[in-house]
Amino acid sequence: MASSTSQLFPFPVKQTRPYSPFPLAKYGTVTFPGHRGPAKHWRGFSIEISAPRASPANEGISTDVDDDGISLGTMKLPTDTDITLFETLLFQWANSLCQGANLPLPVPLKIDKVQGGVRLGFINVVDGKTEVFVYIDCLVYPAAEGTGPVFRAIRNGPAKEKIPPGEERIMRSLLQALQKSLEIARA
Repeated sequence: MASSTSQLFPFPVKQTRPYSPFPLAKYGTVTFPGHRGPAKHWRGFSIEISAPRASPANEGISTDVDDDGISLGTMKLPTDTDITLFETLLFQWANSLCQGANLPLPVPLKIDKVQGGVRLGFINVVDGKTEVFVYIDCLVYPAAEGTGPVFRAIRNGPAKEKIPPGEERIMRSLLQALQKSLEIARA
């Protein structure tokens, strides 16, 4: 097996536990409640924000104060993060989810670039029409007074109370994508 992977890849491939050279824990708090046990908290602090969120009406950020979506995760970004590059990397990650060989999902996804991030729509096809029954907004909110920019993942849509099939895999993949994207956007 080791010789076959060395023939396929011109670089060394570790087959042990994946290691991230990027220590995400020192940059803030990341929480993913409801996914196999209690929320995961890393060293840092969490903040309450009433930042804009994406809305289906304008396909971008809405400034409504009441947040009717279900928060799936929050991460405080360092102030020296290139937000434009970070959003582009999030969009690339989301598009990679549509390549079924990388992360097979039980339902198809519709990926939209929205102002401030990306929207992952879980779709059904009924009578030849596509219908988004739930979507996850992965958004970066600009820096507020005294804080850096904030990333949030929010589940919304008509069936937002139900966990869509494949969400757990997407959230695990999102955590890895956030680590790598932040590493690149700060370089």
